[in-house]
Amino acid sequence: MPYNPKLTADAENAPSLCEAFAGRFRVGAAINSWHLNENSREYAVIRKQFSVFTLENESKPEPIHPEEGRYVFDRVDRFSEFGEKTGVRLRGHTLVWHSQCPDWFFHDENGNFVEKEVLLRRMKEHITTIVSRYRGKIGTWDVVNEVIRDEGGMRESKWYKIAGTDYIKEAFRCAHEADPAARLIINDYNLESSEAKADTMAAFVREMLEEGVPVHGIGLQMHLGLDTDFEKLKKNVRKFTALRDIAPDFCLEVTELDVSCYRWGDDAEDIEQTPEFEALFAAKYADLFRFLLELSDEGVLDTVVFWGIHDGASWLNGFPRRHKNYPLLIGREFVLKPAFHEVVGLIK
Repeated sequence: MPYNPKLTADAENAPSLCEAFAGRFRVGAAINSWHLNENSREYAVIRKQFSVFTLENESKPEPIHPEEGRYVFDRVDRFSEFGEKTGVRLRGHTLVWHSQCPDWFFHDENGNFVEKEVLLRRMKEHITTIVSRYRGKIGTWDVVNEVIRDEGGMRESKWYKIAGTDYIKEAFRCAHEADPAARLIINDYNLESSEAKADTMAAFVREMLEEGVPVHGIGLQMHLGLDTDFEKLKKNVRKFTALRDIAPDFCLEVTELDVSCYRWGDDAEDIEQTPEFEALFAAKYADLFRFLLELSDEGVLDTVVFWGIHDGASWLNGFPRRHKNYPLLIGREFVLKPAFHEVVGLIK
């Protein structure tokens, strides 16, 4: 279908991302509970375009477990009910993270760090309660999130300072016990751009696999840019596919995909969406999806999730600077971009 600048993602005659790639991998999006109003345009778009979903923020530790002994399940319950009703696959994000995690996990009544045993007990109760509640309903969990430093080595978070790497291994064991059928992922960003970070992740996951820790895959967030070095990306990702030599079913998922139009910290004027820009943007996405199809053919990748439904709702708007951004295949007002058609055309 030729590019039509007015064709929207919910139009009756619009192509569908998840249908186009159905024989290769699931295509999904990060959503929020307010997108699940069946009479909304967002709902129409997500049902047509995507087949796997992640809650963007509402299942992170702080919103779901703000105080010890108090859980807030209503929004995640709504998400779970949506999955049961429609039959789509759901991803839980995230059980353990250094950010958006309440301080009560780490401190006693006097404000001091708790002992390792106390922290692990609190973590296990948190994971068991949540994963058990959604057992058989949420099929994949980002068990731990962003535990590696960009420069390599483990992130020295409060989790790490108190419990070393044991908290990571115990988190996977606990999640597996709560739902033995769930896929359990270790999720991180910049794995495609930092060789040191990729090396640390590959070595640490290999260590866990050799110890029998039930880690089933690596989540590649893939917050990319127009300046992303695709040769480096491929080289780093291959470090993870090599883990199949000891775990033949080990998988990769792309968990938070977008392609920013700006470099980190860029204070330039807003980019104009000229035909030249659209062609560059489309070429970048096409290059990426060619590689993702290659990984799919090898049986190592079966899920690709965009971090947002459309440009207007992207977290990259105004972050880290004031710019509007255009990082997704579906633009503002739900218009299908040239890049959308370029990517779908790879299948044809």
